[in-house]
Amino acid sequence: MKRWRMMVIIIALAAVLIMFVSALLGDLTWWSRPLVSRTMVQSPHRAWRLALVQDAGVRVNFSVLLAGLVTQFMTGVLVLYLVPRQVHHMAHAIAIGWRQVLRYLVVGILLAIVMAVVGLLSILALHTMPLLIVLSMIFFLASLGGVVALTYQLGRGLLSQAGWSEGSPLTSLALGTTIFYAITRIPFFGWVALVLLWLTGAGVAVATRLGSGKPWSILPLMEDS
Repeated sequence: MKRWRMMVIIIALAAVLIMFVSALLGDLTWWSRPLVSRTMVQSPHRAWRLALVQDAGVRVNFSVLLAGLVTQFMTGVLVLYLVPRQVHHMAHAIAIGWRQVLRYLVVGILLAIVMAVVGLLSILALHTMPLLIVLSMIFFLASLGGVVALTYQLGRGLLSQAGWSEGSPLTSLALGTTIFYAITRIPFFGWVALVLLWLTGAGVAVATRLGSGKPWSILPLMEDS
């Protein structure tokens, strides 16, 4: 358990470090800025610290990073409070095994392809043209719920291994949000990770019937026949 607690702390610190470095790398001109003053030449480390504080581009990057992290966490909190039972069912489905996540990713990819085809075909007719917007909204909401469940389960799984699972569910959400957000901030790989995360979230939502925990079926329609 002590080993897992140390791992959780290291993972959280690594996520914070990744976000910090990504904010610096977002403004590459900061690294090449000449240190021309006499004081800067004598104390280059102090000069870089001053440039870090005074550089407008770096401040903007850190502001955007913090705003994105807070927004993502607050969105997750909103979803948890609105549909807690659905998030619980989706998180339980993920907890069965992380190999199941690959299955959900495949389901999400197939769902995106089907919706894209149907949406493009709907443009051909005037009365079905709004269907593209409707399908996009449905895919977004399904993905959002699935991503929140993935984020929550990641944090809960790590805290459970560390023996810290008795805390608030918001703590699990905060840890998972920090980790996933840091991954999406990695240069060049972040966009790929973000797309895979949203596709997997959509797959989780569909596989669990939007978190209801019930299988997809049309049997209720046949009960009156």
